[in-house]
Amino acid sequence: MISSANNWCLCFDLRQRSYILDNMREPTREYIFPQSPEGQNSVVMDILELPVYELEDDKMRIHDVVWGDCEIGDRQPYDSLLMELARSPLFRRLQAVEQLTLPPRFATLPNTTYFSRWQHIWGSLAFVRKMTEGDERFDDRQRTVLELRTLFSDVGQTAFSHLGDWMFQGIQGGENLHDQDLRDLLETFGVDALLEKYGLTLDETVFPEVDDWVECPSPDLCVDRVDYGLREILRWSGRATDIARYQQNLQNPQSLFRINDRQMLEVTNEDFARRFAAGYSILPTEHWIQPVHRLQLELLQTAVKRALLESYFSDGVSLTYPVHPRDRIYGIDADYRFALAAVGDGGALSRTMQTIASDQRQIYVAARWLDLHQLFSDVAASFPDFPDPLQSYCRRSEEFGLVSPHVEIAQNDKARQGILNEMGRVSLGLPPMKPRSIDPSVLVDGQAVKLSKIDPSFGNYLAGQNEAMRRGYRAELLVNREFGRKLLDLCQRVNDDWPDAVRCQRNPDNLREIVRQAGMCGAGRRFDGIYEL
Repeated sequence: MISSANNWCLCFDLRQRSYILDNMREPTREYIFPQSPEGQNSVVMDILELPVYELEDDKMRIHDVVWGDCEIGDRQPYDSLLMELARSPLFRRLQAVEQLTLPPRFATLPNTTYFSRWQHIWGSLAFVRKMTEGDERFDDRQRTVLELRTLFSDVGQTAFSHLGDWMFQGIQGGENLHDQDLRDLLETFGVDALLEKYGLTLDETVFPEVDDWVECPSPDLCVDRVDYGLREILRWSGRATDIARYQQNLQNPQSLFRINDRQMLEVTNEDFARRFAAGYSILPTEHWIQPVHRLQLELLQTAVKRALLESYFSDGVSLTYPVHPRDRIYGIDADYRFALAAVGDGGALSRTMQTIASDQRQIYVAARWLDLHQLFSDVAASFPDFPDPLQSYCRRSEEFGLVSPHVEIAQNDKARQGILNEMGRVSLGLPPMKPRSIDPSVLVDGQAVKLSKIDPSFGNYLAGQNEAMRRGYRAELLVNREFGRKLLDLCQRVNDDWPDAVRCQRNPDNLREIVRQAGMCGAGRRFDGIYEL
């Protein structure tokens, strides 16, 4: 029995989604009630609210869950350019690409899926548009360049987002292969010619050599970190830090942020800065690089590589063979649904990943959320010691445990990526991934000061986060010997064949057809409410 006192809710079948949407009076909110794919009831902390987009021939109204309403169409001279991009297959495919990589049945935290790259880029644009509105430092052309830099930053993401970077560069390879491919991708689809029609160039709208509030090195704030950080914080970690109290303010972001004279972002409310920094800082260690999540990413890579090597697709795209995996992965996540269901002996790997994921979601709801809530109960005054993702901080989590009973995790800072058979057990190395952190500048008495300078407890907290992000782990799958042998055979086959596959010639015609089809099919597999009016 689920306690109503904790405001937890049972999830409803996704088949009810269309009924719910059809019976809503206003298209300004969309709610889904996620459920485990096996058809069993699963528990989440709350219903998941998604943005809604109303597209007409020459305009788009965005009803965003973070930044509120925003309209594109006749508000600025260059809006017709934005609408041409919005309707292009390059952008449409992003409607069905998961920002946080793992599909729902493999996700280790509740409310971390149905987060599309489309949602992130247009949310970021809404933030930029609202932050520059009424600011005489920016004319119409400058505002458009800032918005285009925001839009183009993620258009090169592959299916499952950064999974493409990890597969072709390695886990510690920089996560920027999608940026290296971006110019060729945009020129293949004539974006350079489209920009020239409006008197713009790729160099100023995609590849400017400048660090500012749109894009800059960590730990400074930039548009990208602010949008995806707040978007995910409000989904799950925001409960622990109580940042939802500022959700109404975010619809007018100038009430919380400002662009200073050096073209950098500052936060104007110290309490908001503290809650945002606390929530953002645990996104890596409790989610993106949390060791069980990392294990799922490793297993997903094996499954996707196998699909690419064996052309395990049913979308009917007409291509010239051999197809380079780097071209093929520019489809959408749904291209891999049959491959992921069947990978392993009769889908055994898929079932194992689903079991691990279900365990971890239950662990968060029943135990880990209570840990985080206890740790951040006084974050308005001071920061705690940074939480270890494998350490319990309350009795409930000690009793419940923090790792799926089907997995054993041990810290191993020398771990290397790969799968081994150790004493009959399947063991995977999980080296550290790209670290991500923020130390926001906060406006205090007219002066911008880093939060770590304002409060030494945040400096200690940030140091603890950096140490936690440098850790490596080794994971052992607790599976029977026969399945372990088959999994090892599968991984070995994939690893042996992969080098030859990535040495074959890339084909721009294949890439063009894959993206074109992805843009068409994305409408049927998209996560957000997008209404063609």
